[in-house]
Amino acid sequence: MSLASHYPVVIVGTGPTGLILAHLLSRQNIATLVIDRAGATVDEARAVTIDDESLRTLQAAGVLDKVLPDIVQSYGVHYYSWRQRLFARIEPKSLEYGYPKRNAFRQQLLVKSLAESLAPPVQLRFRHELLSLTQSEHSVRLTLNTPDGQRMVEADWLVGCDGGRSTVREQLGITLEGSSYAERWLIADLIGRKSAFRHTRTYCDPVRPAIRLPGPQSTVRYEFMLHPGETAESVLDEAQVRRWISAREPSDAHIKLVRKVVYTFHARVASRWRDGRVLLAGDAAHLTPPFAGQGMNSGVRDAANLAWKLAEVVRGRAQPSLIDTYEEERKPHAWALINMALRIGEFMQPKSVVGAALAQGLLRLVCLLPPARNYILHLRFKPKPRFERGLLVPWHRGKPLVPPGQLMIQPMMQVPDGQIHLLDHLLGSGFALIGWAGALPPPPSEWPASAMALIECLRADEDFLARGPGYATARDASGELARVLDSAGATAVLLRPDRHVLAYFGARPEDDWLTVLAAMAQYFQPAAAGGSPVAGPSSVHAQA
Repeated sequence: MSLASHYPVVIVGTGPTGLILAHLLSRQNIATLVIDRAGATVDEARAVTIDDESLRTLQAAGVLDKVLPDIVQSYGVHYYSWRQRLFARIEPKSLEYGYPKRNAFRQQLLVKSLAESLAPPVQLRFRHELLSLTQSEHSVRLTLNTPDGQRMVEADWLVGCDGGRSTVREQLGITLEGSSYAERWLIADLIGRKSAFRHTRTYCDPVRPAIRLPGPQSTVRYEFMLHPGETAESVLDEAQVRRWISAREPSDAHIKLVRKVVYTFHARVASRWRDGRVLLAGDAAHLTPPFAGQGMNSGVRDAANLAWKLAEVVRGRAQPSLIDTYEEERKPHAWALINMALRIGEFMQPKSVVGAALAQGLLRLVCLLPPARNYILHLRFKPKPRFERGLLVPWHRGKPLVPPGQLMIQPMMQVPDGQIHLLDHLLGSGFALIGWAGALPPPPSEWPASAMALIECLRADEDFLARGPGYATARDASGELARVLDSAGATAVLLRPDRHVLAYFGARPEDDWLTVLAAMAQYFQPAAAGGSPVAGPSSVHAQA
């Protein structure tokens, strides 16, 4: 298929952020061009940790079944002292978003599968390099270097997902705010491990902090902190690398070494994420220290936030100002995760034996208290995927466990034929209104956005009965949805396409709808004549 002269969206970069964004846009039926100057997706494992939020986004993109076989689900982190004694372990067990919080994967397998499964209306082109871009009020004009020579392409929107050294960001003159750090780390990737131990081992050793991360297909990654004055040439010597590995796990010392590299970590965020009709996402927008395993996952959150907004604007249902909420909602959370990673890094990199003993002893004492132990054990210190400014409707009639602006939990739901599904399986790819049977407030005819799924819910102890047309019915199998709605004093909740809570509804839903419509009006066009676009049961399951 030849290049078209115009695309609603062009994405630069075939890392996880760009490819997942392309899949999400495909689900919204938005024609998209994805380009990369490389000849194929990356063939090395860069990121190695994928979290529960990212797996949920892969579910929404319709690709989870393709990539899950290459992911090792549910692993923890064990912390060892400078004496190589285990002093703490983090093994989160909760499944609030439907999946384990920490999972191991190989980035090259993920991006290969994502690239191979792209289909129309998305086009993927390797060996296509962005040379320059110019903007007008309504479009972006791109000059591309292709195997067939230079080509001009016009886009309504351009998204730079082209990494930490982003060409798109550079051409826009956007600077990075924050810091790069003097600490350098050696990464060594190996394959063929004999030890079946599945959890990460973190050695908080002031002599040389180190991390051992087992992965899928018998892989294992080691990370070693370098000292000032150590050169890349000296530490990349294979015999030296294997000696360090042997000191931590002798059985890994002689297996196949597939990659070794020295890197410096960064804690930096782009000063702005939008310039006219050009956007930044993933590492082009933020660079995260590796200690929390959140760099790639932050990029996936960008894609989830941005995809549905681009789709609504491209369709003409929303105004371009909706895109402004992308940075407004995502940037504070990206900074929060960067700061969390820096705090973890400080703990992992003690400067002396005395400092290590104090920090590790304090953690042991704190873990004697059950609330504090659970806070650490279940990874509750990780900043919630939440925003407080953007497209949300504040709620003051209760204390919701999931407040407006936060990612909704994904509990198990039972449908009338007895099957049990994760919540998102029932919701399609648009907005979703979920509430108790008999109290679901149907959307008004003025609803301006795309199709909405309507889900009438039963409590765990209620039977399925005949319901009116236009509603899908599901039972709150675990009672988790009831916990959230009851904590808010609400009878229903309205979810955005990215499954963040837009609004709750109470005893007077007509008043709540007025508030919702007022919040939507600043971004969305009035609905066309002909009524509200609502998805009934058949269309809900068709999209699921």
